[in-house]
Amino acid sequence: MLFAKGKRPSADQIERLLEASEIAGAAAHVSYRPPDDREGLLELLISGLTFDLVGLEPAAAMSPPPSANQFGLSPRDLGDGLEAITLVPGQHLSGGHAMIPVVQAMLGLAGHIALPLSVEAVCWHPAQSWMEPQYFSRVALGWLSGGPFPALGLTALRHTAEGVHSEGLEFFSGQELLVMKREGESLADTAKLAVRFIDFIVANGPFRREVEFQGPVGEVLRVVPGYCGKQVTVERDG
Repeated sequence: MLFAKGKRPSADQIERLLEASEIAGAAAHVSYRPPDDREGLLELLISGLTFDLVGLEPAAAMSPPPSANQFGLSPRDLGDGLEAITLVPGQHLSGGHAMIPVVQAMLGLAGHIALPLSVEAVCWHPAQSWMEPQYFSRVALGWLSGGPFPALGLTALRHTAEGVHSEGLEFFSGQELLVMKREGESLADTAKLAVRFIDFIVANGPFRREVEFQGPVGEVLRVVPGYCGKQVTVERDG
């Protein structure tokens, strides 16, 4: 989470915020606070899982991550000298960072505290995406409430001459997606189809064999895993 210079919260502010009734849905509390707040660290327990919130005042700020994709904002909308705090899974979750319960626990907390903390942008490292805070909270909490996976945020889409490529899906599935474009189809419609496949892959796991589906206008969609399964391609008739 990015803040204007000098606006990062302290451990005291985070503790007070977690105790506030308006974010009770986050179901998080402080499980460990170092004796010296100069470490800028809190260990948080969320849904039975522990996470570290690092970079709090008065410790040194974390550096903002790369910004290759923006949702609801652009770097020009943000001031200079942004400072970051970062929520990361605890050491006991090593190797489980991409597990859906872990990701959802992180998003649940961030989605509840981003607005009260006056965050400038919420960043998701695997897709190098920066999100406007209200946009992030809406799509993240919507997913946790049974809505679609926030493909435009936790992943991103890149348009090429071939079609639409995903960016950041590999974090969840070990695969990136390519949806081949179809003659006469708008870029927006190709992107919508890619978003639906991303949602399917996150919910059901990567494709390991060729599968056929019926497309939105009745065409045949062939889902073909590539060499070593690192990319899956949706081939189109027509």
